[in-house]
Amino acid sequence: MGDLVTLTWTDWQAVAVPLVLAVGAVAVLLIDGFWRSASAQLRHTVVTLLTVAVILFGLVFVWAQRDDFKPAFCRPAVEGPAECSLVFEPLTAGLWAVLLIGALGVVGLSAYRLLSADIPVGEYHFLLLSALVGATVLAGARDLATVVIGLEVVSLPSFAMVALRRDRRGSEGALKAFLVSVLSTAVMLFGISYLYGVTGSLYLSTIANRLSGLDPELRRVAFAAGLFVIVGFGFKIAAVPFHGWLPDTYVGAPVEVTAFLAVVSKSAGVAGLLVLVTSGVAPSGSELRTVVAILAALTMTVGNLAALRQQEAVRLLAWSSIGQVGFLLAPLAVGDAQAVVGYLAAYVVVTVGAFGAVAVVQRHRPGGLLTDYRGMVRSEPGLAGALIFFLVVLAGLPPGLAGLFTKFAAFQAVIDAHLGWLAIVMAINVMIGLAVYLRWVSELFRLPADNPFSVDIESPAVAMISLCAATAAVLSILPSTLFSLAI
Repeated sequence: MGDLVTLTWTDWQAVAVPLVLAVGAVAVLLIDGFWRSASAQLRHTVVTLLTVAVILFGLVFVWAQRDDFKPAFCRPAVEGPAECSLVFEPLTAGLWAVLLIGALGVVGLSAYRLLSADIPVGEYHFLLLSALVGATVLAGARDLATVVIGLEVVSLPSFAMVALRRDRRGSEGALKAFLVSVLSTAVMLFGISYLYGVTGSLYLSTIANRLSGLDPELRRVAFAAGLFVIVGFGFKIAAVPFHGWLPDTYVGAPVEVTAFLAVVSKSAGVAGLLVLVTSGVAPSGSELRTVVAILAALTMTVGNLAALRQQEAVRLLAWSSIGQVGFLLAPLAVGDAQAVVGYLAAYVVVTVGAFGAVAVVQRHRPGGLLTDYRGMVRSEPGLAGALIFFLVVLAGLPPGLAGLFTKFAAFQAVIDAHLGWLAIVMAINVMIGLAVYLRWVSELFRLPADNPFSVDIESPAVAMISLCAATAAVLSILPSTLFSLAI
């Protein structure tokens, strides 16, 4: 019963961003629901601007407070420092910045397509902000109960977003994601119950301190419990072999929702797993870190090999995102938070840009095949140049130096931890990834088919894609920016 005593203090600045996001979500829903006298276009504009303003507030707050330490919902511990349920610190600031930037990019993409895609605008932005509340809570969580609550607040709105278009493919994708999420949550809660049983606490700092003092029998129980928790997160982030739901869900969702799943939802899952591994469940030297390393090797290999076979742009990005999760898990397995956050930042920016380019193309050619991009360098050089830049960043090729530097940091973290076998697997997958992305790039340079590609790109899409390209270019020139996000 020790964990149920009254909490004693909270620095409310630590929860300012989640609170403002939650208030913004309710305001967006009320405006769209009760302001029916205005035209749909005006409501769309107001709702979008309010969503952008709320997210920008979060980014300004994170920038202003990035070096501070602000705990929330804390109590004095029986042993060691105070136990807190949520903490804002430099690592939290870096993760929040990545999540908020990704969400801002998705909102920009939504401004381009949303009205024409027959999606309810108010509900869409409400669900997006609600999921972002859970994502920020998850990144700052420091006890297992808050981790589970944050993860579910991310997941439940995401399922609803997948089905917003109300067609067969969207409903099927949402149902698959929901069923997998229910299973993963059950597995995770099973592990958490045993962790609480052997350590007597839900606070990550206390769990980390008590794991080293357990007797051998209980240590084996703790290992199994931690394994169940990691498996639960494996389902959420689509790590292999828990990835089967992701491709169909990505294809069934509207492109802007797919971008949200690939950027914000996936980043939230990686952030939560990073917090668990570095703060409590798998301290340095734990055998669970070896499990995460094995997951990393499997995930990047299966994801990249499957991406080689795809003929649709969204499916290729879906399998590619699984491969990228493998590269994120590699430094996570050795507890290198800077390498994880830096890689995540570069991935988020270029993935939003790539989905923006896909959204433009699919608005004119709904088939979504890679062959639809044939000859785009000649007919649409600006859009093609931006897409090529995003793909080479994902591949880690110059001039996309942001991807190169983040991959190098991941390699360095693994080599410093003496995991030579994982570094070899990563090197092989870098080569496979080159084949994946260059196959798409080659289509852009091929002679166009009988029907030359031409699009009318609206200003929101131009602004969003240009901003993503400019940000990726700045990160390529100033790579230290990527790794200053986590200290």
